[in-house]
Amino acid sequence: MATRLHLKQTTSIILNPVVHTFLELLPLNRLEFMDRLQNEVDSNPMLEVEDSTAREPDAAPSEEDTNLLEQKLKKADDSFVSHYEENGFLKPDPDRIDKNRAIELFTADVEDLADHLMDQARTEFSAEELRIARHIIFNLNSDGYLDLLIESAATALGTTPEAIEQIRRRITAFDPPGSASRSLSECLLSQVPDTPANQSLRELILNHLDDLARSRYEEIMKQLQVDRQDLNRLIERLRRLNPRPSSRFEHDEIEYAEVDLLLIKTENGYSVRYIEEGMPRLLISSYYQEMLEKPLDRKTRSYLKERQRNASLFIDGIELRKKMIVRIAEYLVTQQKDFLDFGSKWKKPLTMKEVARALDYNESTISRAVKNKFMASDRGLLSLRSFFSYGIKGEFGFRHSVETVKEKIQRIIEAEPRNHPLSDQLIAEQLNQLGIHISRRTIRNYREELNLPNSSKRREEYKLKGD
Repeated sequence: MATRLHLKQTTSIILNPVVHTFLELLPLNRLEFMDRLQNEVDSNPMLEVEDSTAREPDAAPSEEDTNLLEQKLKKADDSFVSHYEENGFLKPDPDRIDKNRAIELFTADVEDLADHLMDQARTEFSAEELRIARHIIFNLNSDGYLDLLIESAATALGTTPEAIEQIRRRITAFDPPGSASRSLSECLLSQVPDTPANQSLRELILNHLDDLARSRYEEIMKQLQVDRQDLNRLIERLRRLNPRPSSRFEHDEIEYAEVDLLLIKTENGYSVRYIEEGMPRLLISSYYQEMLEKPLDRKTRSYLKERQRNASLFIDGIELRKKMIVRIAEYLVTQQKDFLDFGSKWKKPLTMKEVARALDYNESTISRAVKNKFMASDRGLLSLRSFFSYGIKGEFGFRHSVETVKEKIQRIIEAEPRNHPLSDQLIAEQLNQLGIHISRRTIRNYREELNLPNSSKRREEYKLKGD
C-alpha cells in the first residue's frame, strides 16, 4: 500500500484560562457571584477566605499593578481565538471571530433564551442581518417579546424599520416559536401553521382572545360557525400553546436586587465605588504554599501545583470582573449626569453599541456586564440598564431620548384644548415643529405606555369632569 501525504486546514480555538474564568463570572449578579466564590473555596484547598478582622485598609495600587490589570482587561475583551494551519503558520481567516465573541461562545452552564436564539441566527442570517438580529434578541423582555419600538431601533442601527421588521418576523419562526413577537396573538399564531385544518384556531387567536377572556362563548361560536363541542376542542388546543417563549429557559431561580455599586455625589460630580463589604476576599493558602516548598511525592506535588494555578486564575478573574463593571458604570454615570441630577426626562440617548465603541469593548460584553447589576444612590436603587435609552432622530443630526419625547407628549396633552383634544397625528405634527420627527404610530405607542387614553376617550373624560 502506498503512503500518501495530505494537507488539511483546520481551525483551533485557544481560550486564555483567565478569560474563561472572567467570562463565567461577568454576567453573575451579586448573590450568584458570592455563591460561586464559596463553591470555589470549598472545592480548591489552595483558596482560603481572608480574615476580615485582620484585613488592613486597601492601599492604592501601584502604577505597575494598574498597567498590568489594564492589559489583562484589554485581553479579556479579545476573542482569544487563534487560527492555525496544521503546519503551525498563522493564517488570517475571513471568518475570524471578532472582538469578545468569546463572551457568546464560552458562557455559564445554563443557556438562556438569547443564547439559544443567537445560535440559530448565526446559521440563518448574513453578517448585516445578524447585526440587526443581535439587537433584537438582546432587547427581548423577560417573556421573550420585543417591546422595543421599531423606529427607535432603526435609528440606533442606521437602517430602516422595514428591514428590522423583516428580521424580527423571521426570528418568530425560530425555536421556541413566537420569540420576538409584538403581541400575544402574534406569539400564539407563530405556533399554529397556516393550513386549512387550523383556520378556526387561527381565527380564534386573531380575533377572539378578548371575547374568550370575557367568556363570550355564544359570540365566538356565531362568528366561527362552530358548536360548543368544537369550541371546547379549540380552547383545549389553545391551552397547549405557549404564551411565553422564555418559559422553557427559566430555572425556578428567584433573582434579588443586590447592590454591587455605590454612587456618591461629590462637588465635582459623581464617584462610583464597588461595594466590597460582605464580599469574601480570596487568598492563596499559605499553608499549602509552604507545603510545596517541602519534599513531596510526585502525585501530591502535581495536584497542589494544579490547584495553585487554578486559584491564581480565579483571583485574577475576580479582579477583571470588578474592573470592567466599575469602568462601565463610571462611563454611564459620566454620560448621564443630567439624568442623575434632574430626572429621567434629561436622559440622553445612549445605546450599548455606543458604550461598547467608546470603551473599546464588544456590545455583547456590555450587555452581559450590566445584566442584573444595581447601584445605590440618593435617587434610590438604579439598575445599570436604566442608564441606556434609545433616541429619536431630530434635525441637524440631534437625537432626543425616548424619555424626553414621552415627557413632551405628556405636556402637549396636558395643554391641549378641552373641547378639541389632539389626535396622535396632530401631536406628531407639533413635535415635528419642535424638530422631533416621529410617526403617528410611535406617538400612540408612547401614549399608551404613559397610560394616556386616545383623543376620543379624553374628550369624554373632560366632559365628565366639566372641563
